[in-house]
Amino acid sequence: MREFSFNCPVRIIFGNGARHRIADEIRGRYHKALLVCGKGPFRENGLYDDIRKELLSGGLEVLSMNDIDSNPRISSVEEGAGICRENGVDLVVALGGGSTMDCSKVIAATACTNDDPRDYLWGKNGEKKIFSESIDTLLIPTMASTGTELNNTAVIMNPEMISKTFCEADCLFSAYTVIDPEIAVNVPLRMTIWAGMDILSHIFEYYFNGNGDCIFQPYFSEALIISAMKAIELLASDPHDVWARGELAWISVMAWGGLTKIGRGGPDMSCHTIGEQLVPYFNIHHGATMGVATSRWMRFVHDKRPDVYSRFSRNVLGIDDPDDASASEKGFQMYMDWLRKIGAPDTLTELIGNRPDDKLLREIAERTIRENGTVGTLVELSADDIFEIYKDMCEPFLYAGGR
Repeated sequence: MREFSFNCPVRIIFGNGARHRIADEIRGRYHKALLVCGKGPFRENGLYDDIRKELLSGGLEVLSMNDIDSNPRISSVEEGAGICRENGVDLVVALGGGSTMDCSKVIAATACTNDDPRDYLWGKNGEKKIFSESIDTLLIPTMASTGTELNNTAVIMNPEMISKTFCEADCLFSAYTVIDPEIAVNVPLRMTIWAGMDILSHIFEYYFNGNGDCIFQPYFSEALIISAMKAIELLASDPHDVWARGELAWISVMAWGGLTKIGRGGPDMSCHTIGEQLVPYFNIHHGATMGVATSRWMRFVHDKRPDVYSRFSRNVLGIDDPDDASASEKGFQMYMDWLRKIGAPDTLTELIGNRPDDKLLREIAERTIRENGTVGTLVELSADDIFEIYKDMCEPFLYAGGR
């Protein structure tokens, strides 16, 4: 195991009905809250009002802003930070998915500086600034997905730049995270599966990073993968299974909350890098993009590193084959069968409604390398490789014989 430092100062309130404990947690600590809500059914189904009443019951004045898009815009950061500065807000509360929570984290930090938030996301003069302070945040995920509710990173999109990027700082850890499985019980099955793809992709990023000098950590990742697959299967059968919702919610924060990375070196961010480059061009759902990108990345790499992929085949999927190459191939096929079973997303064409032009895909692939330098640690990808993966993402794979 490699050297590491680990910090997670987040107070987690978990359980069915946990949202009704918010008032007791914050009473006497804060005066004004900005309640940031994601676009979705939350105002109509009463959840927004439910959280607002909790904040009022805790003695806070509650302010609001325009709801957050599924890919959070820099303009939303600026709007929210302005409200915080002008009104003396001392708590930012996020109600929504990863996009809403990410946006709220950057709103809270931006409110403490007079700088342009772009300087912390895209950088200025070739260097990113790092946030040093933030208003406290309280994050309420409405579905299990990104794990941002337990980490210190956030991702924001700038449509004008056709770019989506991240920032990282210790002050971006939330003060509170409220995980209430009852909130997610009515999330549509399609969104649940898409979110599951994001969770698995995050686990894979350290599991498939090529670092083999840990004993415990790979087994930890395998336990998360097995557990995530089981919970997703249960929800594919019954999306209203609140117990499975709770299991998946906890798996998601374990996947990207910081524990899986300990002592393992850097992650292999190939799938997220490839997928996120597409989002600003087509404004597609992050989790769905991860589902399509990960299956194609696996097809591209599994036979190039059978020494690594065969462990996944044996320990996660139960493949009994002593030959690495054979085990790797069987495991790949078995995992693709599982993706079909749960109804995973299949093609980029399906997600955006049309088959994108190869010239544009080539441009995005070259930009991916230009902006990120090296892509991939298990298998390093060139612009040509990424272009081939993009083309592969456009063609039917999981459901080639029809749905």
